[in-house]
Amino acid sequence: MQVVADVLNMPIKVARAEQACALGSAMAAAVVGGIYPAIEEAQEEIGCGFEKEYLPEPGNAEKYEILYAKYSSLGKFVEEKLTG
Repeated sequence: MQVVADVLNMPIKVARAEQACALGSAMAAAVVGGIYPAIEEAQEEIGCGFEKEYLPEPGNAEKYEILYAKYSSLGKFVEEKLTG
């Protein structure tokens, strides 16, 4: 998860719930069904909180940004050669 936080350059919170996907679906359904006005309210009421939070490490995040810029540049180059 630390790598994900570094790559996205944003905090990643790990849900405490064992069935986080099902709970998230239930929260979304509760919002769509009008039980809660927004997902944040559903999280507060029926969520289990977070087990851990991973914060991006600035040095790593910067390295990933540089790598992504190179990757994007290479992708653009290949695309231009293929569509010529």
